[in-house]
Amino acid sequence: MSLKSKFRWLPVTTMPDGSELRLPLHVVEGARPGPTLGLTGVVHGNEVVPTVSTIRAILERLDPAELSGRVMAVPVCNPLGAGALSRHTPGDGANVNSVFWEPGHSRYTEPVKTVSQQIAEVLAQEVLVHLDYHIDFHSGANHAVHMIEFTEDPVSREMARAFNMPVLLRDEWRPGQMWRESERLGAKVIVAECGGGGELYHEWVERSVSGVLNVMRHLGMLPGKVEKPPRQYVVRGDGGHEQNAHILKPKEGGLIIPDPSINPKTMFDGQPVVGVPVLGRLLNMYDLSIRQMFETPFTRTILTAAVVTPSWAYPGSYAYILFDADGPEVEVWD
Repeated sequence: MSLKSKFRWLPVTTMPDGSELRLPLHVVEGARPGPTLGLTGVVHGNEVVPTVSTIRAILERLDPAELSGRVMAVPVCNPLGAGALSRHTPGDGANVNSVFWEPGHSRYTEPVKTVSQQIAEVLAQEVLVHLDYHIDFHSGANHAVHMIEFTEDPVSREMARAFNMPVLLRDEWRPGQMWRESERLGAKVIVAECGGGGELYHEWVERSVSGVLNVMRHLGMLPGKVEKPPRQYVVRGDGGHEQNAHILKPKEGGLIIPDPSINPKTMFDGQPVVGVPVLGRLLNMYDLSIRQMFETPFTRTILTAAVVTPSWAYPGSYAYILFDADGPEVEVWD
């Protein structure tokens, strides 16, 4: 299938080697008037897979003759980070998703901005300001993630539900984040955390594509029946609930070997894990000793991030993020 979008570059700045830093913008104009939906990805440069494939597949499926409104897609928001496969931007070491400062903040009025701030400024002025709705794609680095983040805003909540993922995270957008800037400029926002771990599975991409198209039907941008969501587990990460997440990190570097039951399908299914007290083990590849056991304290565990294939890990990096499936902070929506 071919893309039906119009493509152009958004210039940002000139790099030390004389090359031009620019951002890719794809626009699909619908045959009928309607809202504007933004699709963005790779604001963190190490989250290329499967984000880029997902956004391309969405653009391939869109038929302008059926579309009401338009779609603006930036598959790679941080080309420098993507080129280095780094979460942060080479050059200033910043996380682009932390430099979208609002008017009134001291950094907002800095006369000379860092390269990450210039990327954020172009995204805000050329893309975010035009959006009515916004879906930002993320994935894991050495782990897989499968959940949709949303806020207490009722439109954000219903967009998250319509994506039809089994795990949802109630969150809030914080100062400096692209999501907060997008919301400040008038858009309703959800964050799609889909896949990762360096793995690319057709099922992961297909579910994300289906999720976006279902959200668009829910918003009236595409014709057709809105598919009803499955049973969804809702965990909380918003203000005052940050401690609900139980985070497991390696204490030293090594190879994380997940339990065979903690695999890509486990994460994709998004159902509580039962009867697996040890999610994985940290192996020292030189003396071949097991240095750490990644244990869950819960009888039934909801995994929002997990190593699903043997992965090299640095000390203190994220390995598992889990919630108590039977805890009072977990809701079940049927």
